[in-house]
Amino acid sequence: MAKIHPSSVVMEGAVLDDSVEVGPLCYVGPHVKIGGGTRLIAHCCIDGHTTIGENNTIHPFASLGQPAQDHAVEPGAVTYLKVGNNNIFRECCTMHTGTKPETETVIGDNNMFMACSHVAHNCRIGNNVIFVNNACVAGYGQVFDNAILSGGVMVHQFCRVGRFAIISGVSAFSKDVPPFMMAEGRNGGVKMINKVGLQRAGFDAETITVIKHIFRIYYREGLIPTNAIAKIKAELPDVPAVREFLDFCATSQRGVVTTPTAGHRD
Repeated sequence: MAKIHPSSVVMEGAVLDDSVEVGPLCYVGPHVKIGGGTRLIAHCCIDGHTTIGENNTIHPFASLGQPAQDHAVEPGAVTYLKVGNNNIFRECCTMHTGTKPETETVIGDNNMFMACSHVAHNCRIGNNVIFVNNACVAGYGQVFDNAILSGGVMVHQFCRVGRFAIISGVSAFSKDVPPFMMAEGRNGGVKMINKVGLQRAGFDAETITVIKHIFRIYYREGLIPTNAIAKIKAELPDVPAVREFLDFCATSQRGVVTTPTAGHRD
């Protein structure tokens, strides 16, 4: 049987694995499912149609599974939050369910959400992602694997942050940040590749060199995006990193961030 502190409320209908620990003054709603090894340290609120996987740690005042902050939410509609395994949710972070009936917000595995970070309705967060304090992604956003959102980062609704991208602190973007790049500013742009992150992840020198060439062509040669993409296709080898960057650009709905220019708002 799950270890539940007597001051906590676990509603009838909730399904908790026998190895779950629920600390003092927590609330677990009637439609919640929590997998083995997950710990609610204290003062946590888990509600809605929320499924949480194994070995997650949820710190005080975190709130998972509340309704979306959206006037379009239909009262009583069934919407979901699905959380994977081995995630860390620090103090006061918030993760909301989907907006429209039968829609979902999805969070993968091995992520860290630091204090006061926020994942809005219908977002999709990959694996090994870090949200530093106060980082927020608005509705229908997507953050790919191994991305890092530094402190105070704001990502506009429907925007994407590519794999192994990093956004510098107190930045805000209303366009997509492509994979492997480092971006900064308020509607700023890409300033370099995420070289340190790529090296730490085990990318070989040849792949990093190819990514440097992507950056040079797309961000340093003064080409419009369509011409830059054509040049990347013509000059760079058909390797996974190139294909990933090109596919990310081709599937962008809001456009990809460019190079920051003094006095210019992207």
